[in-house]
Amino acid sequence: MSGIKPSFSKALFSGLIMEDLVFPYPKMDKEEAENIKMIVESFNKFAADKIDATQIDLDAKIPTEVIDGLKELGFFGLNTPEKYDGFGLGSGGFTKMLSAISEVDSSVSLTIGAHQSIGIKALNLFGSEEQKKKYLPKLVTGEMIGAFCLTEPGAGSDAAGIKTKAVRDEENGYYILNGSKIWITNGGIADFFTVFAKEELEINGEVKEKISAFIVTTEMEGVSKGKEESKLGIKGSSTTEIFFEDVKVPLENVIGERGKGFKIAMEVLNSGRLGLAGGTLGGFKFIIKTTMDQITQRKQFKKNIAEFEAIKKKVAQMTIDFYVAESMIYLTTALVDRGDVDYSLESAMCKVFTTDIAWTGVNECLQMAGGLGYMKEYPYERLVRDCRINMIFEGTNEILRLFIALSGVQERGEYLKKIGKALKDPIKGFGLLTDFATDWVKDKIITERIREVHPSLTSSKTQFENYSKNLRFSVERILMEHGRDIIYREMITTRLADAAIDLYAMIATISRVDTRIKEIGEEKCDKEIKICNTFCEQAWRRVRRNLLMIDKNNDDVLKEISEFITEEKEYPFMTE
Repeated sequence: MSGIKPSFSKALFSGLIMEDLVFPYPKMDKEEAENIKMIVESFNKFAADKIDATQIDLDAKIPTEVIDGLKELGFFGLNTPEKYDGFGLGSGGFTKMLSAISEVDSSVSLTIGAHQSIGIKALNLFGSEEQKKKYLPKLVTGEMIGAFCLTEPGAGSDAAGIKTKAVRDEENGYYILNGSKIWITNGGIADFFTVFAKEELEINGEVKEKISAFIVTTEMEGVSKGKEESKLGIKGSSTTEIFFEDVKVPLENVIGERGKGFKIAMEVLNSGRLGLAGGTLGGFKFIIKTTMDQITQRKQFKKNIAEFEAIKKKVAQMTIDFYVAESMIYLTTALVDRGDVDYSLESAMCKVFTTDIAWTGVNECLQMAGGLGYMKEYPYERLVRDCRINMIFEGTNEILRLFIALSGVQERGEYLKKIGKALKDPIKGFGLLTDFATDWVKDKIITERIREVHPSLTSSKTQFENYSKNLRFSVERILMEHGRDIIYREMITTRLADAAIDLYAMIATISRVDTRIKEIGEEKCDKEIKICNTFCEQAWRRVRRNLLMIDKNNDDVLKEISEFITEEKEYPFMTE
């Protein structure tokens, strides 16, 4: 990744605040913003006439006329470059579109999003010019619909454990592909599959199995589809198993380098997680508006529901969480659109934070609606069901927390490893050790600072700086105590990830509000300032607790209880 700047959050794990990546808060290009506005308006007009979210949920299918209408609007080519007849939207614009579509229906958003965020993303990112010219024109118009085929019965989050095999036949010019993939979004309606399979490669004189990415289409003999899955939510979207039986895949259908499929899959998912986060916000935004109408009209004890403090607290927290998630997402999409920054951790953080707060928030909306929230004639129960999958999609939130923490500590670990080698040969490593000692003393006395922000945000900024420093010291203690075994200490790494997520959320929100104040003045930003400071107050306290619990916790007791119940295979305690 030559020329790619380090990730803001990875650097944060090492105590470095790369403020130029987050200040000032990015602003979408005026022309693109106008384009997005027009595209959203065209969609809303179409949706008002054609999309019935309740009926889609009941029928467990998106009507053909809706899919055809979306094709005519060009919505299957939103983020494909204009040279291939797409709209050419950047990451920020595409994410805004998915959010707008999700306000109407999650299944429709998922169908469009899965096609572009992951289904054809590998082709867009890593495909050859010949591959793009051959397939993208049909994919952009929706003549072909794309799907991403990674997950298998025995390999969910453990992508490296896939069993699907591709055997290369140089003489005949094709691979023989065998295997199956499960839970494939768009599976039943897709014609184009990005398939990940293992092939044998000779590396340094040794034959090894490596994952490669392949273009497979339904035109190839041996491709078949399973029945539509019956799901808890997002029922209108198609989800099926896909089977490959002796499929002849042309050699030229390898996407990118042979054996680099795992890297390609991860890059695709890094990008796709932002679309998922944006889509999640859209559904959340819709249900917030519906709930506000409900609580300002419904009366109990001669008062509107909205007047009770217990309700006010819920509304305020949802508003804060939504604003912060939005701040994180569109700061990160700007990093993607720069094209020169590693955004892998930030996209994972956005997915985890947004899907967590939306799940909590949608449940709170149902709670505020009371009994009618449980009834099918209202949208609450559908949104709860639709929303639940988001914490599982594209990497479960548990796995992503491990990814965030372990990726973050890796770079600091590499530096400490060099220090360890220098200690073994102190004469040769004298310069490195001197730098380390100076660095350590400096950081004990001086806190890494960021640029001055508006005085109304000074306290939030100071807490971000203080706990960024504490994050680094916690990382170093963890590495010194656990070394490589840290990968097995998931309770610790989860706390570390949650601390890092809160810190990124803090800086994204501080940047957004500070930039906003500079644009329109403090007086017009009163509510945003309060949202920012309230969140940062909540966040730094969570960070402090999570970092303290790295050293002082009851993890061993929790593991003991868990192992006992696992052995019993049931809840064994009986009341007297």
